[in-house]
Amino acid sequence: MWRKTLILLAASIALATAARAQDLRVAVAAFPTSLGVPYTGISQPSSELWLSVFDALTVLDWSKEAKPGLALSWENKTPTVWTFHLRPGVTFHNGKSFAAQDVVEVFKLLKSPEGSGYLIAAETQNIADVRAKDSLTLEIETRTPDAILPKRLSIIMIIEPDHWRNVGRDGFARKPIGTGPYRLISWGGGDKDATLEAFAASWRPAKSIKRLQYRVILEHTSRLQALVSQQVDMVTGLQVDDVEDLRAGGLQVTVQQNPQIKSLALRNLKPGASPLKDVRVRRALNYAVDKDAIARVMMQGYVAAIGQGAPPGITGHNPDVKPYAYDPPKARTLLAEAGYAKGLKLLFSVVTTTGTPDAVMYQKVAQDLAAVGVSVDLQTTTFADYQSRYTFGNWGDVDAFSQIWNNAAFQDPIRAVEYFSCLKINPFFCEQDLVSDITKINAEIEPAKRESLLRNYMARIHDAAPAIWLTNSLYVTGYQPRVTHFEMLPSGVTFEKLEVKRP
Repeated sequence: MWRKTLILLAASIALATAARAQDLRVAVAAFPTSLGVPYTGISQPSSELWLSVFDALTVLDWSKEAKPGLALSWENKTPTVWTFHLRPGVTFHNGKSFAAQDVVEVFKLLKSPEGSGYLIAAETQNIADVRAKDSLTLEIETRTPDAILPKRLSIIMIIEPDHWRNVGRDGFARKPIGTGPYRLISWGGGDKDATLEAFAASWRPAKSIKRLQYRVILEHTSRLQALVSQQVDMVTGLQVDDVEDLRAGGLQVTVQQNPQIKSLALRNLKPGASPLKDVRVRRALNYAVDKDAIARVMMQGYVAAIGQGAPPGITGHNPDVKPYAYDPPKARTLLAEAGYAKGLKLLFSVVTTTGTPDAVMYQKVAQDLAAVGVSVDLQTTTFADYQSRYTFGNWGDVDAFSQIWNNAAFQDPIRAVEYFSCLKINPFFCEQDLVSDITKINAEIEPAKRESLLRNYMARIHDAAPAIWLTNSLYVTGYQPRVTHFEMLPSGVTFEKLEVKRP
């Protein structure tokens, strides 16, 4: 059905929005809820927009090591002290020169009462002090050794702190200032459009695209129509079902397989009596769900079933740890052993707007669980509501919630491991005997030893079953054939490297 619709649209709808050769028109499902404040999340499309406006000290590609960003190099002088040598000649969008003290001020903000509620602030809890040794030398001291500190710093965007102080959070949200290749000109009417212009003084200047025109189109079908009718040049966060139809219509599609694991996080810290405090119940839920069917049918074989916190290709992946098999009889046996032979009822809260057929996937999970006697009340929620609950731990009666193991953030599983543990601020899952393992992993600088520790942990976390693991995930981007030099980092498309060839 969609294929016929797309081909007809491509043949019948003329170019609706004029654009210059140096413009790129991008349709997205939503803007960040915090607009230009880059500390409320790390997922796309928010991270994609922020990547254009801001820089971090380091950058992550698809390899296992951090690359230079605002920091050119770094060394670990002692187990808890790192020295970062900053890039000279960097300028903020307002003309101010970037220096080490700006980084110090950013960390002060994230550790202040004003900034401590941001999701990104959690990444600073192990940082004891940040010192400017001179204008281009920064020293960061951690409370305990942190083997991947340079990777962690890749998601902490450096804002212009004086501007923040002058205009406040809300003013900064509407007019953000960073050092990235684009500066924001306007959010447009009703925050449904945004215009960014190339910043000529950027240390990573735009190659060809001089203006980014963002357009929020809430409805998925309308975003597709805008792409096919050439009203936009690119649409991010599409669904796997769109891939073949778009290609049949002569459009380009990039399917990026991400090391992000789709899962349902299981709360064993829910106040009062909860069946999920029993590991047998958590394992039973994993055995009850046919994850291979989700990967093979719903995700059309682009992904695979997962049973640990580190998928293949990521540091710490344990090839000996297999996904939980689809075994309903075993699930029923475990439930009976835990005292739930007659079944139980659970409340799941899920976000269904993240670019894959999530709604159908969670319905499949609920259907499989019902087959072993677990009745699930499946409630949908907005991403903004989820983000607030996740940050502050205000889950109420929710037993489980949709949660990504975001290994893409660091190309390493430790961030997700920490969040599914007692170490998370406002934790939802805690097994105290796993904490010492995480501490050892963070303290181990030698790569081979750290890899071994992580693999052992993956076996233990598999058995602890803090989540119903499902599959790894995808990020699907569709774009016009005239868009060239497409490149994507874990944080999103590098717009500054694109070119557009218009008639």
